[in-house]
Amino acid sequence: MKLRPVETGITPAVTTIFSGFTVSDIIDAIVEKKVAAVCGWLDTVGVRPEQTLIVGSYLTGARLANRLVERSSVTVVDIYPHLRHLLDRRVSFHTTLAGLEAAGWDLIVDTTGLGGVSPEEILRLNTPEAFLVEDPCSDGSDRTIRKTSRSSLILGLIPAPEKGALYTAGLGARTSGTMTLTMAVLFCSMRDTLQEEGVLYSTAAMEFYERVLFHEKDPGRFRELLDRPALAVSTLSGIDCDGIIAGNLALIRSQVEEWWCNPNESF
Repeated sequence: MKLRPVETGITPAVTTIFSGFTVSDIIDAIVEKKVAAVCGWLDTVGVRPEQTLIVGSYLTGARLANRLVERSSVTVVDIYPHLRHLLDRRVSFHTTLAGLEAAGWDLIVDTTGLGGVSPEEILRLNTPEAFLVEDPCSDGSDRTIRKTSRSSLILGLIPAPEKGALYTAGLGARTSGTMTLTMAVLFCSMRDTLQEEGVLYSTAAMEFYERVLFHEKDPGRFRELLDRPALAVSTLSGIDCDGIIAGNLALIRSQVEEWWCNPNESF
């Protein structure tokens, strides 16, 4: 977090206060919760993988790969080759699962979410000691989103001895995706500032970041946009922007749920 200067507004009576939190800081805090949940689960079930396959290299998958490469050989598969820049150089990167079916994976993690890798593609891989899927649903998911999720189906089909779903919730966001949750933190924080005495208005650094990364394919601009103050408040008195953001981040919880339910049911 960086300390940001306070600026005078249109008149000397009004000040603009910026958060020290950047959008990137919020993303980091969310993915750290997810990675901690996964690593904690692996320790709990006693799985110490030597060969790990992660499908999906966007925010969660990349951070998990970069953490697990400290304890395992890690391979990441993603259809977007320019996402390679998110990964540690020690991580092996592929754009397709072709040719990886016969490898002896100890741990397979699917972070592709809604409309990602199909059950058929996963079933072509060897049965690992542990299988984990990131459930794209959250506590604000509607019926259409829950019906579109295939995490329960995939978990029901994979005969791994240890398997679970990474579930992240806490702000009523529509999905558990890291960017979705980041937008929820920004929205809730902006709303919360308006409850403070003397606040005129509040703005958040909301932008369609994923379009820059996936359609414009511009990782440099993507990183640059994320490195902006997450919140700016026009106010007649002081306000703790970072405390408000931290309070909303604290509401997000991430955990691995052991697989036990009917594969035809959703979480």
